[in-house]
This record gives sequence, C-alpha cells and structure tokens, in this order.
Amino acid sequence: DSRSTVRFTVGSSRPTVLHTNVGNKIYALGPKNVSYHNLRALPTDTGKLRQELVRLYGQDGGADGRTAWMLRQIANLITMPVKPGTRAAAYRVLADLPDIRVEGPATDPLGRSGVAITLPVRAATVLGDVEQRLVVDPTTGALLSDESVLVEPSAVARDAGLKSGTTVHYQATTQMEWADRQITVPAHAKEG
Repeated sequence: DSRSTVRFTVGSSRPTVLHTNVGNKIYALGPKNVSYHNLRALPTDTGKLRQELVRLYGQDGGADGRTAWMLRQIANLITMPVKPGTRAAAYRVLADLPDIRVEGPATDPLGRSGVAITLPVRAATVLGDVEQRLVVDPTTGALLSDESVLVEPSAVARDAGLKSGTTVHYQATTQMEWADRQITVPAHAKEG
C-alpha cells in the first residue's frame, strides 16, 4: 500500500562537542565573528538594533533577501548571551518584519504557556507544507520551542490522521544559561 514508516533509534551514544569559538569570537553576527563583549554592547533600543542589523546586512553584500537574512540573524541573536533588553528589541524587530504573524497565547509541545510567532517561511515536506512557529515566554523573552506546523497535509499525512495545525517537529528549550567557565567535556565525547 502507499503507507510509509519512519523509524528512529533513540539510545545512548557518544555526545558530540561543537566548539563555537575562534579565539575570543564566540558567534557569527552578520558577516563577521563577534565576541561576548560585542554581543553585550548591542543596542537595547528597537530602532537602534534594527539600524545595526540593516548596517550588517549591507556589509554582508545583500545576501539573500533582506527579510530572510533578518530572520536568520534574529533567530540566532535571541539564543546568544545578549542583554535581556537586546533580546526584547530583537523580538520587536522580528515582529515588524513583513508577513510575521504574532498569534497571541499558545502552548508549546511541553505544555508551557507563551506567545506564538509564525514566520513567513513555508517548506514542502513528505507530510505536506509546513511553516515555522516560535513559542516565546513573554515575561522572560526565552525561546520555549521552535516548531514545524503542518499547514497543508499531504495524502500521506492525511492517511496517518494528521491534520492542518499539527506540530510535526519541534525543538524545545528547557534550560539555557551562559557561564564564564568552560564546561567539562565528557571523556567519551567526540570532537565535531
């Protein structure tokens, strides 16, 4: 028949450690690598942060479209060790981008309350068209989950009982913190 089966094996394996630093540069922001100090110096004012991102977009040579570029940078920025005011400003810049939908109260796949923000990016998958949705804690600005939500189910998805609005993939953040010390890498970890 036309049914498909996807099987994932979950179990213990060697963790992979990815190093994101090059000297004192810990992240890429736009066309350059930046330090912790650079990130902490980013504006907390929405207009000034928008101007800084537009400036970086220009330095990046106008790569992709401006909205897609801004989406990528803001999605990264909200997970970086920036000031809470900078994170809040980044969300406001995000909300002002074309075709962004701030949908109000939502619950993430772990049952936590937040605000849903749907991004104007659709992808065609075997399950049908999906769009990306973020669920954010409005009091802390923490990203609770990044989800792929089914918009237009394919025949395969409909046969499996999936309907429009079903979350088909998500990444949930339960804890995120920054420290001024290096974590202890497990002895059995492989370098990535």
